[in-house]
Amino acid sequence: MRVSNYLLSAFQSLVPFANSLRTLPHHLWNAPLKPEKWSTRAVIGHIMLWDKHFLQEAIRPIAEGKPLTLKSIDFNDFNREAAAYANETSPEQLLNECVSVREELFKLLSELSPEKWGASYTDGDGKPFTIEEYLEDFVSHDRHHREEIERFIAG
Repeated sequence: MRVSNYLLSAFQSLVPFANSLRTLPHHLWNAPLKPEKWSTRAVIGHIMLWDKHFLQEAIRPIAEGKPLTLKSIDFNDFNREAAAYANETSPEQLLNECVSVREELFKLLSELSPEKWGASYTDGDGKPFTIEEYLEDFVSHDRHHREEIERFIAG
């Protein structure tokens, strides 16, 4: 459970980071991180909606002992929709949703039995899915986006 504790802690570290953005000035919240890149607002929407997707399609079903409904989707379409959602949602609401969804994921993952942690599941496309691989991917994904935002804010 040592690896899972590390991954869970790293996964949960998004919450204080997201909360730290509550005081970000409006112009920095909406400005592109680099030319032709997303804004902080769009990145937070992107992270939150991926969390929500995995919560609904994989983690909640695992916690409830139900089959995964997770299927391959067009990442580009999903990401465009996430950016659009973020741009029409207030920063406060977006951060509240980001924190809430991540905390729900963390709670469900924390409560899973060692057997569920170690199991390999089959997603809706018939591909294997493990919690450890999911967390490794999303911790890395979070790190990438956090570093982008931190570099941008630091100027």
